[in-house]
Amino acid sequence: MGTNAIQRSDGGLAYVDDASASEIARIGGTGHRNCKIAKVAIAGVAATTGGALFAWANPENVAIVIDLFEIDITTKSTGAAAGAFGVAANATTSSNNLIDAYAMGATEKVVNNIDDKGVAGKSVQKMTTTQFLTGTGAATTVGLVGFVYIHYHLI
Repeated sequence: MGTNAIQRSDGGLAYVDDASASEIARIGGTGHRNCKIAKVAIAGVAATTGGALFAWANPENVAIVIDLFEIDITTKSTGAAAGAFGVAANATTSSNNLIDAYAMGATEKVVNNIDDKGVAGKSVQKMTTTQFLTGTGAATTVGLVGFVYIHYHLI
């Protein structure tokens, strides 16, 4: 017994367990939602305007669903500014629908929209082709260094 690779009817490849006949993994095909991950650098700024930390445009030609949003804070900000991260109408609008009011000066760590989403944050967020994912500090975030990781799939 073992695992076999088979071609699926949707053009993708699947690994199937011989004993149970269940798919262990699948790659590609029109019926499969391939997860993509975008990595964007962030650096603290004195500005508190919408999108001052970063603004990321949907790179796809269709709507996407953000499954996971992570912030890897490698150097915390010198102040105690709260950060708001979410999907907004444009690159200069604040949003907090992924992570709401996270203390950017607290510690160097990885935070996400599942464990650290705050009051208004969501664990899943739809994003249209014209929207932006923005990051904004409520006060200065000078000194902050890190990356955001946007895990998403196409709709």
